[in-house]
Amino acid sequence: MVGGRNSLVVFLVSVLIIFSRSPSVLGRQYKQLATIHVTNSMPKGSGPMQVHCKSSYTDYGMHQVGGGDEYQCGVRERALYYCMAISGRRVASWHAFQPRRDRSRGAVYWLVKDDGIFLSWDNSSWVRKSLWETE
Repeated sequence: MVGGRNSLVVFLVSVLIIFSRSPSVLGRQYKQLATIHVTNSMPKGSGPMQVHCKSSYTDYGMHQVGGGDEYQCGVRERALYYCMAISGRRVASWHAFQPRRDRSRGAVYWLVKDDGIFLSWDNSSWVRKSLWETE
């Protein structure tokens, strides 16, 4: 009886280990709904900017993005995603992904320029959506 009990315990522990490492079981594997692209198009000499994108469920942390470079993050849930950029003493924040506005888009492009933050869905036609604020 003790040998059978030990076998059962080993089996249950093995199953728990397998399921704990399986992302879909714990809800860590997400179907990516879209990709947020944030490009640093600040003037030359502005230096790198800091970009932070998050939703109420996912926080991608702060990332340094050099001039002409792009930061990308995935939209994992139907939630509002915010991004914030810091360049020198200026700060801008915007709704990077809005479920109603962007639900059918595979990608949402943001261009961070000296005169504001611009949105595009095709990475070629742009609309200003946010302005810089000074600390």
